[in-house]
This record gives sequence, C-alpha cells and structure tokens, in this order.
Amino acid sequence: MRRALLGSVLAALAVPSLAHAHVTVLPAFIEDGQRSTLTFSAPNERPPHSVMRLTVTFPEGVELLPTAAPTGWRLDLERRRATWSGGATRPHQIGQFELRARTSSEPTGVVLEAVQRYDDGGDVRWTIPFTILPASHPPKEHLVGALIAGIVGVAAIAAGLVVLWSRQTRSAMGTKSRNP
Repeated sequence: MRRALLGSVLAALAVPSLAHAHVTVLPAFIEDGQRSTLTFSAPNERPPHSVMRLTVTFPEGVELLPTAAPTGWRLDLERRRATWSGGATRPHQIGQFELRARTSSEPTGVVLEAVQRYDDGGDVRWTIPFTILPASHPPKEHLVGALIAGIVGVAAIAAGLVVLWSRQTRSAMGTKSRNP
C-alpha cells in the first residue's frame, strides 16, 4: 500500500515537470506574407547529458531566412529544416534559438517537428503546434474619394445654412412688413 502511494506521489510530482519538458516556439504563429522572428525554447532535461543539436522541420510553403545563431552555435538552413549545432545546452538549462521565416501558405494549423540530439547520441522528438494566419490587409486609402466626399459634405452643409438663412430672412422681412 505504501509503495503504491509513494509511486502515485512521485508520478504526480513528475507530471508538472514533464508538462513543460518540450520544445516550444513564440510566437506560435506566422502571418501569411509577413517576415517573423520565431524563438524556440529547448530545455535540457536529461542530466548529465548536454543537448548538442536542435533540428526543427517546417511544412511546405514556409521559407526559412538566415539569422544569427546563439553564441557558440551554428545555424544550417535547408529547404524546410533549421539545425542548430556546435554548441551545448547543459543539464537543467534552456536553449534559446531564433529563426526568421515567412510564408505564402494557406491559413491553417500545422505541426512543426523538433528533435533534440544529446551528447550520448540519444534523440528526443517533439511536436510543436503552429498556426499560419491569413494576411492582414490594411484598409486601402482612397484619397481622391475622401476629398470628394469631404467637398460634397461641406457643400451640403453650406447649402443647408443658406436655406436656413434665407428662411429666417424672409420670416424677419414678413414680420417687418406687417408692422407699420
């Protein structure tokens, strides 16, 4: 009974640490047509080993752009794959890796695949939820249309004022002609 209880307690304590034990990306989206900087966080949770390489694979339609690798690391870009290598993330540290990307893909939810390679040759694979958003289009500026609308508006107000003024003038003149 005690062993079962102890096992349950240890499992419960391990679950929260496993919940954050994965490679993540911020932001978790890219907007169609826009260039974005993505930051991957890759914790090392396999003491006493170090993470020696991180590879992230992207879906078709995402273009990877060169950027500076963290100090001590090298970034190699292939068509759909970014690989950071040459450095080391020690146990209980979190590696931070930046990458610039842009896409012309249809808006959708996708999964990025990440692989951490450790100094003992072991690989840990992760899936990263990621979203491709539709391009935001700023409102089009129609300067000529805005000027015409403004002129028409001012003309309508002026005409209304003229009509109001002429009615008041007639009304005032009618009052004067009745009184001798």
